[in-house]
Order: sequence, then C-alpha cells, then structure tokens
Amino acid sequence: MGWLTDTNVVFRRVLASDPLHEIVKTALDTLILRGERVYITAQNLVEFQALATRPAAANGLGMTPAQASMEAQQIEALFPLAAETPATIPSGALW
Repeated sequence: MGWLTDTNVVFRRVLASDPLHEIVKTALDTLILRGERVYITAQNLVEFQALATRPAAANGLGMTPAQASMEAQQIEALFPLAAETPATIPSGALW
C-alpha cells in the first residue's frame, strides 16, 4: 500500500530539532520497514520551501533559500515523488 504524507510530517521527519521529530521518524520508519511506500508530491516541496524560508518570528523556520534547498533534497532522498495526476485525487474529494 502507498501513503501520501502531509508537509507537516515531512518537515518533522527531517528537522531533528522539532519536538515531534522522534515520533514522526519512528512512525515513518515503521511503515517503510513494513514495506509500505510513503510518497510526497511537488506541493509538499513547495509548502516546505515556504515554511523553511519564512522568518521564525512569522512562524517559519528562518532558513536561507540555500539551507531550505538542502533540506528539500534530503526530503526528496527519503520519499518517492508521486505524480500529480487526476488519478491522485478522486473526483470531488476536495469539495
């Protein structure tokens, strides 16, 4: 089975300083060890980039674009990228 992950889960998996990092890492590692595939989409990467480069005072991570790109590369190395096609979202699923 495949799982599509949320951006909050993705960034908590790669950001060791996040309080939920260990819980998220354990959960994702457990899925992967069971043979499950955990996917991301291009939208996850766009949202991560916005969160990562937003100032910490504005509820972001305060990273430079270069730092955020390095973290995004780590995300892409961990999770396969799901194609965003009409088959990805069932008709009417969002409204």
